[in-house]
Amino acid sequence: MSDRIYVRRYVDPMNPPSMKVFRVGCGKNSGNLIFAASAQRSVMVDGVDVEANNLNTLMRSVDRLNEEERHVVIPLANAFRRGYLPQLTALTSAIEGLTVPVTILGVGGQFQLDGTPERSDEVDAAAQRFMRAVLSRGPSIGVRGERTAAYLSDLGFSEVDVIGCPSMFLRGADLRIRDTAPAFDEHTKVSLNLTPHVRIPKGWVEDVFDRHPRTEYVAQQVNDLDAMLGGPTVKSTSPGYPGSIRHHAFLENKAVFHCHAPTWIQSMADREFTVGHRIHGNIASLLSGTPAHVIVHDSRTRELCEYFEIPHTQVTEHRREDTPERLFERSDYTRLVQGHPERLARFAGFLEKHGLRHSLDLPAGEAPFDRAVAQVDVRPGLVVRPRSTEPELMDLRVWNAARSAHQGIAQAEARAKKLEARVAELESGNERRGLFRRSR
Repeated sequence: MSDRIYVRRYVDPMNPPSMKVFRVGCGKNSGNLIFAASAQRSVMVDGVDVEANNLNTLMRSVDRLNEEERHVVIPLANAFRRGYLPQLTALTSAIEGLTVPVTILGVGGQFQLDGTPERSDEVDAAAQRFMRAVLSRGPSIGVRGERTAAYLSDLGFSEVDVIGCPSMFLRGADLRIRDTAPAFDEHTKVSLNLTPHVRIPKGWVEDVFDRHPRTEYVAQQVNDLDAMLGGPTVKSTSPGYPGSIRHHAFLENKAVFHCHAPTWIQSMADREFTVGHRIHGNIASLLSGTPAHVIVHDSRTRELCEYFEIPHTQVTEHRREDTPERLFERSDYTRLVQGHPERLARFAGFLEKHGLRHSLDLPAGEAPFDRAVAQVDVRPGLVVRPRSTEPELMDLRVWNAARSAHQGIAQAEARAKKLEARVAELESGNERRGLFRRSR
């Protein structure tokens, strides 16, 4: 068993960084904090030297990791896709330089909603190179679902274990979902999470807030955070998306952005039902015991929902009349909870096969990670709201206000240029018509 480990994380949950460092280190999406924290919790064991840091540090530290004989553990998300090719190539190069064991947790591909891979020769070649590098340093690779396993099998790799995403095991065996139905009235605390490029039925967001005025929108992307603090508008495919400081969710202080995974999960226990597109936003809710329903918009999220048996609705079937109450009524958490021990055992077996000790058998609150996190002094600035006044957010507000102003100026200049071009076009047309009349 490995006694020295390097585990990939984003920002340190035991020493939360400044907002400046957070914005750079969170991977543009706070959902990354959930699965990274769970991976860290899983391998933190008394007596094992665990170093947790980011991928950039890993890639700069290949020689040192080899010298220290640190087993490298890397949780990943949807890495087999065109948009991640530069990072995947750089990571593969680093792995090729390692002489120590390497374990990959929960990697996935990017597929269409029906499961069709978004393939290209370039992505396939990068995935094959990555697989060869990892499998020469470990017995198998852990993937998030059957679709990714099938994709890798098609590329010629059978040393694949379907383990889901580490995020669902952040509390070990403790997974209990409240089975008492909310009243779904004006007092019900609904949590809403959304993705800007995903279609939202017209009027659905407004309807959720109207039916349940205590609804809270949980933003996850860094550009959502910026918009919440007065920054540029987030481009979206649906007018109901909270992408601007002018949206009622921001104006009425009914939005939040979490910068610390344990605090985020703890806060979700105060909610009564969660719904939305964000897989880790919904998993944060489930880990707290609050029921959640995922609106799946691609097979990346669908793959995890199917593996863990999380209640979900395909975005193509999402209608305005799908109120939170109706979605709750369609949700059955029995198989999610009853299947958790088997899935946990499968994940534990995967770690053991790779020579890794783990804390998955320890109750929530008793693992070394849990004890360390319990000692963290969680400052107010880690929970950001539109009206937050913490000093560490003031610079970010000023910076975003300036960016928004520049965006407005640029848009006004673009409109002015279009009008000038149109006027010139009309004047040219008038001159041509005048010449034509004189020639007659």
